[in-house]
Amino acid sequence: MADKCGKVSHSGRNAHEAADQVNDKLPLKISAHDVDQYPEFVNLLTSLSQHITETGASRTLQKDFEQAEESLRHEKYAWFQFHILYLELQELLLEFDIKSQDVAPSSANAQYYQAIKESLTQAEIGDYLECNSSPENKATLLGLTKEGIQRRNPHKKHSKSLQQKLVPEVEDRLRRKCENLIDFYEPSTSIDTDKFAFAKASQLPTFLEADKLKLSEEQQQLKRDKNNRDKQFWQYYQTLMESLGILEELITKHRLQSHTEKDGITTEFLAARCDGMCLKIRTTELKILCDTYHSEAIQALKAIDFQLESALQDNQGELSRVSKALHTYEAVGSDFDKIVQEYTQLIGEVENKKWALSELKYSLEQHTH
Repeated sequence: MADKCGKVSHSGRNAHEAADQVNDKLPLKISAHDVDQYPEFVNLLTSLSQHITETGASRTLQKDFEQAEESLRHEKYAWFQFHILYLELQELLLEFDIKSQDVAPSSANAQYYQAIKESLTQAEIGDYLECNSSPENKATLLGLTKEGIQRRNPHKKHSKSLQQKLVPEVEDRLRRKCENLIDFYEPSTSIDTDKFAFAKASQLPTFLEADKLKLSEEQQQLKRDKNNRDKQFWQYYQTLMESLGILEELITKHRLQSHTEKDGITTEFLAARCDGMCLKIRTTELKILCDTYHSEAIQALKAIDFQLESALQDNQGELSRVSKALHTYEAVGSDFDKIVQEYTQLIGEVENKKWALSELKYSLEQHTH
């Protein structure tokens, strides 16, 4: 018996482990009961997990996707480098324009920033020349080329001198922004620490990547905790259902059988009592009817019924007469409506004249007195 119980529990543990392995490798939710009921299907899922990922995608497709994502990351990194420099130059020119509104710049500064603005404009024009997305088509906007535009740049001869002055200025601005970022990410009031702010700023992508990795690990841990909680919930649910089944069996076999005879006697007693109650209610109902409808009340009700029937017949006769008159009026047609209107108008005029005569008579009597 002990060996048998041990074998059953070991089998149950294996079923739970197999269910956990399949649930971890595939986007599924199977239980140990499913493993016991459909072992071949579980074997198929296990084999399938070697070819697809947790999200249900093919592993080959996932590998290609990761490679494409890595290539895209490098392209985005290069694009962001140029875009940051472009935005920094725009911000630099904008600040110069704002300061120029308050204080007039020197001619050297004005020429310097004007040269930067025109060179930036020349570079921007080059980005809009390629009007075809196909790499095989070499057509450009208005037949222009980047080389041709650069040759027409009036500041091309002074590009090196511009870069010698512009690059340190842009680097300094970017350095300050990096220090502000690291100060926001890791606030510090120490003076010694501020000296190494730029060194820390250069490590900011590494810090952020570590935070993202930590966040991803925490999300995975939360996901595992949720799966474990769901698994425990179903285990508790199955255990509860088994306990309820055992409890129902105990009640049915032991408690209900001992009370069958008692319940039968109680049922018969309640049925007889219910019949007696029904007879008592019927007797009370008949008594109330006898007390309510005595001979005098019946005679009065008959007289009321006769009067109501007479009134109903009179009303029906009046309704018939009015209906016939209405049909007669409708048969006359639209001319009758005109006659009725003229009659109504004449009646109104007669009433007005009667009123006028009465008023005149009243005025004469007042005048005579």
